[in-house]
Amino acid sequence: MATNNAFGELGLSIIGLGTQYPPNKLTADELAKLAAKFHPDSPAMERVLSINQFTGIETRSSIGTAEHPLVNNAAPPSIAELHATFMSDGVPLAVEAARKAMAEACLDASQITHMVSTTCTDSANPGFDHYVAKELGLRPDLEKVLLHGVGCSGGLATLRTAANLALGHRFRAKPARILCVALEISTTLVRSELESIDKTQETRIGACLFSDCASAAVLSNNLGEATAEPAYELLGWDHRVIPDTEADLGFDADPAGWKVPNLLEA
Repeated sequence: MATNNAFGELGLSIIGLGTQYPPNKLTADELAKLAAKFHPDSPAMERVLSINQFTGIETRSSIGTAEHPLVNNAAPPSIAELHATFMSDGVPLAVEAARKAMAEACLDASQITHMVSTTCTDSANPGFDHYVAKELGLRPDLEKVLLHGVGCSGGLATLRTAANLALGHRFRAKPARILCVALEISTTLVRSELESIDKTQETRIGACLFSDCASAAVLSNNLGEATAEPAYELLGWDHRVIPDTEADLGFDADPAGWKVPNLLEA
């Protein structure tokens, strides 16, 4: 498809990529196990479980299974419990994904100038990026940005933000090697979603779709010492807001974590 690229030659390259999945893979039957254990049959639950069987998703990566203690208490886990699991099980995924990206970029920790990160499945101060940077041994003068509230577009938002930082450094004739990190731990929200289905009788499909993973990329403005050969060139981007679509897809705060709205009726 033709694009209208008004950016010109940016001189920006992605020189390293990395992903890290957790050890478990959820099949469609896992959701049905939890639903049967904690909730009675109902029309809404039957609809969601039927949809879950026909998403075309064979497995979803997850930090745990249907037997994980976090999702087997009498009540859905609290935000505090979800945060603790995000830190203990999620942050190591981000660290490993970042290490892979840095290794492919042929960079050590001292050469990373910026870090741009995103998540929509945790919120804390300092953010998870602080602990990732600490574990990687990144420089204390590292410039960090943590994006929140951008949901599924978080990965693209990190690259767009990193690109603008890299161009700013280019204007100042300074090299930029920017580590971009995305981390989501969403399968731990399954009990909260099932409870909402049971109570509201809405056809909520968030529990059928999302999984756990971390990914990372290193963006370079190609000034300074030569590093790895580019995996991709960043040619430009476009960012637009479609008016009056706020209710179409969201991820709303709740005492039991965050909730995807009723997508089938939004």
